[in-house]
Amino acid sequence: MTSIAAPAVAPRYAPTGLDTAPPQEPAPALTKSEANAIAKEESKFTEFLVLLDDQANREVGKAFAMPVGDERRQYVAKTLIDNMAKTQGPLWKVLDGLQASGHVSERRGYTPLWIQNAIVVYGDETAESVMSSAAGVAQAIKSATHVLDTPGSHVDQLAGLSDAAIGAGAALADLPVDIGGGAKKPSKSAKPNLANDPQWNLTRIGVDKARADGLTGKGVTVGVIDTGLDVEHPFLLSKYRGYDASSGTRSDIGNWYDSVTTEKSPVPVDKGLHGTHVAGTILGEYGGVQVGVAPDAKLVAARGLGEQGGTDGMLLSSFQNMVAPRVPTPGSRPGSVRVVTAGPDIINNSWGSDDGTSISYMNALRNMDAMGIINVFAAGNDGEAGRGTIGSPGSNPHIITVGAMDRKDKIATFSSRGPNPLPSENGDPVPFIAMPGVDIRSTIPGGELEAGWNGTSMAAPAGSGVMALIQQAAQEATGRKFDTTAMKEVLRRAAQDLGKPGIDDEFGHGVVVADNLREVVAGVAKDLGLARPEPKAKAATK
Repeated sequence: MTSIAAPAVAPRYAPTGLDTAPPQEPAPALTKSEANAIAKEESKFTEFLVLLDDQANREVGKAFAMPVGDERRQYVAKTLIDNMAKTQGPLWKVLDGLQASGHVSERRGYTPLWIQNAIVVYGDETAESVMSSAAGVAQAIKSATHVLDTPGSHVDQLAGLSDAAIGAGAALADLPVDIGGGAKKPSKSAKPNLANDPQWNLTRIGVDKARADGLTGKGVTVGVIDTGLDVEHPFLLSKYRGYDASSGTRSDIGNWYDSVTTEKSPVPVDKGLHGTHVAGTILGEYGGVQVGVAPDAKLVAARGLGEQGGTDGMLLSSFQNMVAPRVPTPGSRPGSVRVVTAGPDIINNSWGSDDGTSISYMNALRNMDAMGIINVFAAGNDGEAGRGTIGSPGSNPHIITVGAMDRKDKIATFSSRGPNPLPSENGDPVPFIAMPGVDIRSTIPGGELEAGWNGTSMAAPAGSGVMALIQQAAQEATGRKFDTTAMKEVLRRAAQDLGKPGIDDEFGHGVVVADNLREVVAGVAKDLGLARPEPKAKAATK
């Protein structure tokens, strides 16, 4: 792989005191014997997920009929939080008792979640047995580990310890404050020559034509849950939502979340390179060089994947913190509160597990769909094993799953295939679409560009970038953004059929091209009743 150096940019940090916790005396270092004793005690605990029966599906489902916007997000979040408080209270008491008797980790405890009605618990087999039979619990299941979506790297290992659990009291004090009580349209262009094009992925999907049409992702925020982010990369810095170009300062609060390390890095980091590469494909641009599909979109990020992957608890925590990020509060004593309307429009997820039947994320993804947030997932890289290799959460019906294709319009050999092992709504295929995912050049930490990356990890962010262009077009045409249902209809109509004629288990609907998106968006808005109402003609006067 080759790398291309780019000029370094060193931002100044905002002197607000909001990006780091107040100075505290460092904790005394543990002796070797103390560390060994803690490790021995913790070794008997594992992470498991307690899923509750009552997921408020009927109440949340009402949101799908609401326009995408703040009221829809607030309604769903309030419904979920009210349901969590109503149904989890008795279980918190049980968990407190199990912790007192040594069956739940004293250090890591448990974390109540509201993004789906669940509790992440670090406990032993007794705790898991007690919780699985508790009233109101659907099931208690050992946490799966989701790994980087890199060909040949699907290794099912648990991530290292994370002190993410905070207990019921702290969870209730850390809630959002703003919730109150058709036929395919072919490309207009001939197929370009991609053989020696270093940014062939952008050329193939007509990003230049979208840009000429004024579509650059302006007004859209995209979240990336991955290995982290090199926010100082010159191709990414100005895209980061926390960066103020006028002052050259940066605030990470509400724009970055770390669910992996015990120290919870307050500033973006990326030791795995992967998250930075993914972010670049979505929106990277600097000095007239464009590597991303939607360079005017804004970026927020969460580190949900460590060196050995990310557990269900880590990734669900990343979703919840991204959906309801912290927003600084003004005043003489700066602080922050959670605001659900500050969440992103689209979330890119280039990760997964091999088990396509897993439903650990089913309700969380449905709830985000109900909010109007679009989740994009990589299909997975197990395609060489043939059909039925779609992983999880890529098999979920409330998301958009992306497979990978190469320069010759062939499906990548590694790209996971359908059919979906889970029931699909409306007969949607998985993957839903395919995007360029072979020999992709994008950003890596250290201010460089690197080519030669392969994977559905590289295809998914191309899809997220195109969806940012679509959201801009929808906002400008209708005054609001599209939800997953409307987005899927745009993708269907904007896709070029590849592979076997019609919908298939490799390409889904095909590769989405961006050279006539405004026209497609306008048609979908009209057909789904989302268009702006025509102004009434003024009555004639005598």
